[in-house]
Amino acid sequence: MAEPIVSIIVGNTIQRLSSEAVKKIGSLWGVNKELAELEKTILSLKALVVDAERKLQAVGDNDNNQVRRWLKRLEDAVVDAYDLMDEFSSYEAQRQMGIMADSEEVAKKVCTTFFSTSNNVLLAGFRRLKIKSMHDRLVKIIDDRKFHLEENCTINVNPSDGKDREKMANIECLLDAKIKEEKMAIIECLLDAKINEENNVTVFPIFRDWVYEGALASKVFHDETVKNHFDLRMWVDHPDFIFNERELIVAILKSATDKDYDANKEMDELRKELCEIIKGKCYLLVLNGIDIESTKTGQNLESLLLADCANGSKIIVTSMEVDNIVDFVSAVGPYIFKESLDEEKSWDLFKNVVFKNNEQEKVMNINNPKIEEIGKSIVARCGGNPFTIRTIGRMLLLDMDSENNNNPSESKYWEKFSTLRENFSKISQQHINALLVLKLGCYDTLPLRLKRCFLYCCRLFPKGFVFDAKTLINLWVPVAQGFIHSDPSEERSMEDLCFKCVNDLFESSFFEDCNFYYMSEPLEDNKFKISNFMHDLGTLVSAKGKMFATLNNEFDDGHQIDRRSTRYVSFDLDHQESSSKIQNSVGLFQANRIQALFNISPNNQLSRQTREEGLSQSVYGKIISNCKLLRVLDLHNSGMEMVPNSIGKLKHLRYLDISGNPDIRALPNSISMLHCLVWLKLSSCHGLKELPRDIKKLISLKHLEIEWCYSLTHLPSGLGQLTQLETLSEFVLSNEKGNIWNSCSLKELAKLNNLRGELKITNLGNSEDYSEKILEGKKHLRSLTLSWDFSTKLVNNASIAAENQLEWLKPHQNIEQLTLVGYEGIRFCDWLSSLNNLVKFSLRKCNCKHLSPLSQLPYLRVLMLDQMSNLEYIISNDVVYREDLFEFLEEIRLMGLPNLERWWQEQHPTTTSSSQPASFRILERLVIEDCPKLCSMPLYFNLEDYLVLDNTSFDTFRQTINQSWLDYFPLFALRSLCIIGIKKLDITQCDKIRWDRLAKLRFLRLDYLPKLDKLPDGLQHLTFLERLHIWRCIINTLPEWIGNFTYLRTLGISVCIHLKSLPQSLASLSNLETLEIVDCPILFQRCQKEIGEDWKKIQHIPNLKIHQPQSSFSPRL
Repeated sequence: MAEPIVSIIVGNTIQRLSSEAVKKIGSLWGVNKELAELEKTILSLKALVVDAERKLQAVGDNDNNQVRRWLKRLEDAVVDAYDLMDEFSSYEAQRQMGIMADSEEVAKKVCTTFFSTSNNVLLAGFRRLKIKSMHDRLVKIIDDRKFHLEENCTINVNPSDGKDREKMANIECLLDAKIKEEKMAIIECLLDAKINEENNVTVFPIFRDWVYEGALASKVFHDETVKNHFDLRMWVDHPDFIFNERELIVAILKSATDKDYDANKEMDELRKELCEIIKGKCYLLVLNGIDIESTKTGQNLESLLLADCANGSKIIVTSMEVDNIVDFVSAVGPYIFKESLDEEKSWDLFKNVVFKNNEQEKVMNINNPKIEEIGKSIVARCGGNPFTIRTIGRMLLLDMDSENNNNPSESKYWEKFSTLRENFSKISQQHINALLVLKLGCYDTLPLRLKRCFLYCCRLFPKGFVFDAKTLINLWVPVAQGFIHSDPSEERSMEDLCFKCVNDLFESSFFEDCNFYYMSEPLEDNKFKISNFMHDLGTLVSAKGKMFATLNNEFDDGHQIDRRSTRYVSFDLDHQESSSKIQNSVGLFQANRIQALFNISPNNQLSRQTREEGLSQSVYGKIISNCKLLRVLDLHNSGMEMVPNSIGKLKHLRYLDISGNPDIRALPNSISMLHCLVWLKLSSCHGLKELPRDIKKLISLKHLEIEWCYSLTHLPSGLGQLTQLETLSEFVLSNEKGNIWNSCSLKELAKLNNLRGELKITNLGNSEDYSEKILEGKKHLRSLTLSWDFSTKLVNNASIAAENQLEWLKPHQNIEQLTLVGYEGIRFCDWLSSLNNLVKFSLRKCNCKHLSPLSQLPYLRVLMLDQMSNLEYIISNDVVYREDLFEFLEEIRLMGLPNLERWWQEQHPTTTSSSQPASFRILERLVIEDCPKLCSMPLYFNLEDYLVLDNTSFDTFRQTINQSWLDYFPLFALRSLCIIGIKKLDITQCDKIRWDRLAKLRFLRLDYLPKLDKLPDGLQHLTFLERLHIWRCIINTLPEWIGNFTYLRTLGISVCIHLKSLPQSLASLSNLETLEIVDCPILFQRCQKEIGEDWKKIQHIPNLKIHQPQSSFSPRL
């Protein structure tokens, strides 16, 4: 489809031409006149470009291909102009570096090198010729056009609300009309008795209801015609609480009867009631925002919802989760359309759509057997569906129309048909219709910037590729002039605009989150991926052009690298095949317009063999020498041992990632010549000993990432001059007395007040002067880690020194997370109580005996204490207990606290209103690990996410779960429980636990319980359990009541050397997907395929992992 890409590039080029950097360099070189002429010419292009792009919207226009060729020439020329202006910005950065130099000698050297009179004359003459040549090229392109364009059109890429209210009102009218149209179409299908008449029920999916969630389904549901047609209507709205078939059935029953149902009823009883309600009735069921985890749930519902109801019953399913709805629809039934065409009519319809221009049909000779064969194979996959045929034909027509030839050859048609068939073949038959509905309802309605960014990801990232929002922004911003229009009148940076794109794509379900528990704030901390289904959509709609190239196992675009057209190249060095493609890619080393080259291999170090077989050092040198227009260079985890000195020639470079290369020992000082560099990522370069001494010359640098660079001994002096720095993940102080004068000091850190996000200061503890406030001015910081190291013994009294240092390291009150590591002080500073925004406090290897100041942090949500051998209690007797104490705590982790006995210094307090024990009100996550003496703490009734008890007392758990004074069951919402290493726990203690109260438990791990010889009978009530792990226990049998776990998906048994057999009831667990048995010698023999005594009990399980026992092992028993 024709899209206004060139107008965006023109707009951004004009912005660059009018920038202060270009004007200053133009003045120094005396080329302002030439620049003004160039800007005037490009300004005159704006209206012409807008009209040309409008013409491209008219498919079939005879001038279309001429316009497209003209725009392509113009795009190439304007991009070259943008690149030239980028060089001007680079020279201005060098000039600024000279001005900002901290010594007159350095400043003089810089200015002499770049801006001496003789050098100015040479550069001015050369640049004047280049600018004039570029101007003449643009004028020639304008004059060469042989079609009329309006000169009064205006660019309005990002319309403002005030100027476009009328336009937005028109859009709202169009949307209302569209909803009405869609509503009538769905109602027509709902009332049509002939649809799917061989089955009683038909399913209609609505993907990401494209105006607002549930709007279309709601209008259909409440329509009077629909009300009168169906005997029974049921609506299950936004079932976020629904985890399985049981809860979905309960929700349907509530809707059907308007009565409450007990979710703990037997499944058979619930099924029976639902069958009775729908028996003989023609019903309509809407599942709005469904989130069904398992296709098996859909299959179970299929038999239930189809049973005994009247013919003509319908189910409408809407969802934000595309994969979920596709799986559910595939299980229950397909999307049925009103009419199917036979083979001949399908082919005729396809031809009419694709070859609507009769001249085209004559030119390509439709009777060509090769083309007809491919075309009919495409049509065959449409299943006679006119909607699918029209949509696919329309896509092919638009793709053909995007070609530059007025009279496309027969071979060109054959190529396009073949490409479409290849993309089409990658999509499963059952998903084709859903994809096309998704395309029309979601993709086609996206703004241009989101389409471009989405396809950028689909073409360069393979299926399943996980990325964090911040990294994606880093890869977008340097090349975003072709994606996003930045309005200089808006106070939003390109980073902000790109973050909005990520958020919009996530909100539109094009991205899905990959966070383990929950989405976090800010957005940049979250991980995303493109779902397989959405990736298929991107493959379907993206033309296979030469702008993008991917060198990995999934794609084979290496041969398509074009010297002039290819701009973005990705590769995967985790595969030998990809490395080979890069080393043998002649096109890669000749392509001189590549702007982005990045490695998409996982963020873990390559194996030794992969590194040895990976890219040679000469390849890195070739890439850097030939791809001089690179904005993005990502070589993380590439096995690189040395960065080529020629890296300094990449004057356009904004983003450099060489992280994860542990063999790099040093960086060339030529990196300091990258004056436009904004991102420098060096994390996990374990062997890196120091940064370039002239790193202070990177005056555009905003992000310096150096986490896990363990060999880094210090940061170079002068870093404080980089006042634009926003990210400095770690500030490494020198702990070598002789090196202090050559390294960056805390006084320089005090100048970097633009830092934001996270900051870690290491090697605190030396005798450096703390005479000024270091951190108070850093109002954008959200997370701070202070790490002491007194191993060098540069101070005499570590405790007093640490307390004095902490006093001078007071952060801004906006800080939200504070971590202290190795703090030798006995007391905390008074400023701790002033941090009203602090929500996470972590202490590790600290010397404190108690933590009473915690009571002064009213909004604390997360508390983490680790490896503190002196800690005996948390709160002293001096603190008056209040019911609202720690009322916002959501997560506690207590680990490696061998002497911690209780939360309070002496007695366990009770609430003031009664004798009820104190408790954490909203605590959701609790980990207690290696705290063997801990026997008293506030109870935790409302845990939801997880509880881990490892080598600690069982008392608080027993006290919590057995409480009877509450008006609800304690721990009823808990989903995950791990009980590990409690050596005294036996069956007698377990039988005193009210296990039946864990009504929503999904995960249970019992590990290293040397006195537990059988599973507690109370566990049989955990009927919602999905994963059960039994490790290092002395049990010899598993009870038959395990058959109660009808939702169990995973069962793991490890190092249970006395376990004699598996229960017969295991054969009845139809949802069990994985059984893993490790180091269980008796079970190993009994589970042998076909011949083992227990084989018939487990043969139905798809994923069996029966590991042969080790010849000798020492279980921790």
